[in-house]
Amino acid sequence: MQGVSMQLHIAQMAAVVVLVGCIVTACSTRSPEDPTSARGTFAPPTSPGIVVDNFRNAVSEKNTENFMLCLADKSSRSSYDYRFEPSAEVRARFASLFDGWTLQSERQNFLSFIARLAQEQRPVLELTNTNIAFSSPDSVVFVSDYSLTSAIAIAGVPGTLTGTLIFTITPEPSGLWSISRWSDSRRAADTVETTWSVLKAAL
Repeated sequence: MQGVSMQLHIAQMAAVVVLVGCIVTACSTRSPEDPTSARGTFAPPTSPGIVVDNFRNAVSEKNTENFMLCLADKSSRSSYDYRFEPSAEVRARFASLFDGWTLQSERQNFLSFIARLAQEQRPVLELTNTNIAFSSPDSVVFVSDYSLTSAIAIAGVPGTLTGTLIFTITPEPSGLWSISRWSDSRRAADTVETTWSVLKAAL
C-alpha cells in the first residue's frame, strides 16, 4: 500500500510540474505590448505646465489624439470653446479661412501636416524665452518663442518656422487643464513672416 501511495504522489507531482510548465510556456510566448506605440508620451494634464509638455511631445511624436487632448473641447470635456488666432500678416491674407477655424480644422490640419512627413521623420518643436504672463485659478497665460523644424516640402513654407505663441490654458470640470486659446505672432527679431500660421494656411 505504501508503494502504491508513493506512486500516486509522484504521479500527482508530475502532473503539477507539467501544468506549471504549460502555463509558463504560454505566458512566455506572448509578445509584450509596447506601452508607447499608440498612446505616445502623455501625462494627465493636472497643471498648465504638463499641458505644454504634452503638446510638445504630441507634435514631435506626430500623435494626433494626444495633440487634440491638449486643446479645449467644449462638446465633451471643457467649459471653453477652443480658438486659434493666426499672426496678423497671415490673417490679413486668409481672413475667411481663419474666421471659420474650428477644433475640427485644427485636427485636419495636423493630420495633413504629419501625412506629408516620412514615417521616420519627426518634427522638432523647441520653446524658448518662456514665461507666465498671467496666472489665476481660472486661467494661465503661457508665452513662448518657438521654432518648429520639419522636413515638410511645401512651396513658400520654410523648413523651420519661428514665432511667438500665447496659450491661454484653462481648467476643465474634471480638474484637468487644456488650451482654450492659441495666439500666434511673428517675433520682433524676424524680418520675414515664418510663423506656424503660414503652415496652417498652406495646408
